[in-house]
Amino acid sequence: MLKKIDLKAIQDYFLNHPLVKNTVRWTKEHSLPGFFKVPIYDVVVFLYHESQRYDLFTRANAIAFSFFLSIFPSLIGFFTLIPVFKWAFIDYLPEGENFDIYLRSEIQRLLPGVAGDRLFGFVDDITNNPRFGLLSFGFILAIYFASNGMLALMQGFEKSYMRTFKKRGEIRKRLIATGLTFLLGILLMGAVILIILGEFLLGLFYELVHWDVFTGVMIQFLRWLSILLLFYFGIAIIYRYGASAIRRFNIFSPGATLATVLCIITSLAFSAYVNEFNTYNELYGSIGAIIALMLWIQLNSLILLVGFELNASIAINRDLKAEIEEEDL
Repeated sequence: MLKKIDLKAIQDYFLNHPLVKNTVRWTKEHSLPGFFKVPIYDVVVFLYHESQRYDLFTRANAIAFSFFLSIFPSLIGFFTLIPVFKWAFIDYLPEGENFDIYLRSEIQRLLPGVAGDRLFGFVDDITNNPRFGLLSFGFILAIYFASNGMLALMQGFEKSYMRTFKKRGEIRKRLIATGLTFLLGILLMGAVILIILGEFLLGLFYELVHWDVFTGVMIQFLRWLSILLLFYFGIAIIYRYGASAIRRFNIFSPGATLATVLCIITSLAFSAYVNEFNTYNELYGSIGAIIALMLWIQLNSLILLVGFELNASIAINRDLKAEIEEEDL
């Protein structure tokens, strides 16, 4: 007969282990840069209790659903602007007059098969047959619905600690969500330009300069570093202006750093999983890409909440500490 495992004994052994006790003692006595001298232990404990109290997974699911629904109006709003920029900058686009062929090959790389052909047909129709009516009322509606995802994320950032957070009116929240949607759209376009047009621009630059191998490696490094910084600042801006903190979070904050690192790691890991191990496309065909996209959005929504909760736990503990010090005076 198998002996029943004594979980209480294992827990006591772990908690009373000298290494664990010394680590806990050290975290109670030390802080980290950006923690405003709040002990690491206080931040971690508060973060754990807040995650249990507000159920991060349920909030992440709601945010992911809103973001997924906002993708389609966002694409409509983006594609309606393409004809304007296409004809203005066609001489600077890859392949110039053959840009449509180049765009088709890039779409096929991202979404091969029938799904890629259908997406290209949709993009080609909009870019070559501009509908200026969409640039007015339809475009405004697209932006309104596209901001719903950001609005859901901002609602997930709301807290009841009145010393640290404040209430916002619905109109103010909508305006901020719309502004953040526009700003993040610009950052996203910058990242897309660096990724898709980067090789083309580097090729033109190489014809003029003819750099050596080391210089080429450094330029590629700076290119991807720029993409990483755009990614970081996008998250940092969401935390700074999306959260209703009385004292806005700094651009360089522990939460933004943690969220950026986790988003990159999970995106790379999830991409490897989708490419090597999943069977979504075999089972569901082109709809498998939508399933993978939904899972990716859900993971990143959860990470954004974790990064925010880290910033919030630091800010709340900072204000509680200041309040206690004021009472002692």
